[in-house]
Amino acid sequence: MVTRPLPESPRAPSRPLPGAVEVLPASGALPDLETINRLDRAHVIHPITEFRKHEQQGPRIVVGGRGIELTFGDGRTAIDGFSGLFNISVGHGRREIADAVTAQMRELAYYPSFWDFGNVPATRLAERLVGLLPPDRRLTHILFHSGGSEANEANFKFARLYHAVRGKYAKVKIISRRWSFHGATRSAGTATGILAYHAFVEQDASHAYFAPPYCYRCEFQQTYPSCKLACAHDLEATIEREGPDTVAAVILEPVMGTGGILVPPPDYFESIQEICRRHDVLLILDEVVTGFGRTGKWFGMEHWNIRPDLVSFAKGISSGYLPLSASVVADHVYDTIRDEMPDGMPFMFGLTYNNHPTCCAAGLANIDIIEREGLVENARDVGAYLLTRLRETFGSSPIVGEIRGCGMLAAMEIVRDQETKEPFPNIEDPHHIVAAAFERGLIVRALFQCVALAPPLISTKQDIDRMIEILAAVWPEAERHALAG
Repeated sequence: MVTRPLPESPRAPSRPLPGAVEVLPASGALPDLETINRLDRAHVIHPITEFRKHEQQGPRIVVGGRGIELTFGDGRTAIDGFSGLFNISVGHGRREIADAVTAQMRELAYYPSFWDFGNVPATRLAERLVGLLPPDRRLTHILFHSGGSEANEANFKFARLYHAVRGKYAKVKIISRRWSFHGATRSAGTATGILAYHAFVEQDASHAYFAPPYCYRCEFQQTYPSCKLACAHDLEATIEREGPDTVAAVILEPVMGTGGILVPPPDYFESIQEICRRHDVLLILDEVVTGFGRTGKWFGMEHWNIRPDLVSFAKGISSGYLPLSASVVADHVYDTIRDEMPDGMPFMFGLTYNNHPTCCAAGLANIDIIEREGLVENARDVGAYLLTRLRETFGSSPIVGEIRGCGMLAAMEIVRDQETKEPFPNIEDPHHIVAAAFERGLIVRALFQCVALAPPLISTKQDIDRMIEILAAVWPEAERHALAG
């Protein structure tokens, strides 16, 4: 990893901004790294981490962040080329969000929103979000949570309740795609179509799966457009196999994130929506990754004119500054539940931190930054530049099968043979590239056989050039390592 001084402000778009960009000052002296390392090994459980390996190697302690860069406990820095987990959209260290959170906590840090209790930030954030969503979708009813898994869990309940109040009690099944990610809680984890996430999730008959729009590795061994969207029509086959009278909803990501940045064909969602309408199946759109500018539009649904019945947001809604997510319910779903629920029967779903005022204050400040600095447009323009630079630099590499992306989402799929698309049997090959890039000062992520980037939306073309330069420096050794294996 390269040691470099911290920038004084977040990386901002190349065009002039209306005001100065403020960041929090550095906290000062670095902590006792040896003590923190020891205590972490002894007490902290890390997600997606082998316990034994963690106890042997210890953590990489992150102590600070400014703009697109992170600082570690030993003083070294690295570019955050994956925005944390797709979510640090406005960069690290934004004073505006910290100030908004502090001001809200001084007035009202928390009170539950059960029954008829409300708060100002949640109300204003709901109004703000409704104003950002395409008005013709009529997505006007919102429940805030703490994370994407919770948002999806709630939307599953909304979908099942919608059918139940109409007397269709058997419509309870949720259908999702193979290679999808929808969370790690009970139902959201079951809906996740990545088998590794099922290790500790009890499976049941309430979920089913169909083919993803993975054109590079089509399950039907066909080519778009002659395939006639076989992957979309697999949804109808799945509904018919499960029984249309048993299926409540299908949940889809506009762009599949964790599954490898899978971008659907242009007419894919048109077919999906027609199938859902024909079988009285609700469409839940999981915009946890794709919302709030990540794809170069405010929401992924805008790329393909998707008209969802329910939407899940998280990640970019607060840029990760505080835990925040949202379930958005279309008017026709909300109105049906409202009108058909028996008198005296409330919606029996509630989590302690629903509509949390301080978290919603962070969301409002985050949206202010995105709007003021034109970060949606920046994601569109700089994201296109990122894809171009990746293809120019790595398109002829013998281990790169496909380079794909949408906005500030991009992936390079690693293969043994470009002609046959044969994958490497050793999934560690992308991880080897990720590790080598980290040593040179860049954080990217291995998504199965892919090396993926999701830079903060504040990234400039110059920032992209720095990322490409680091990847290019490690690539010859990556090729030798992969091909030798």
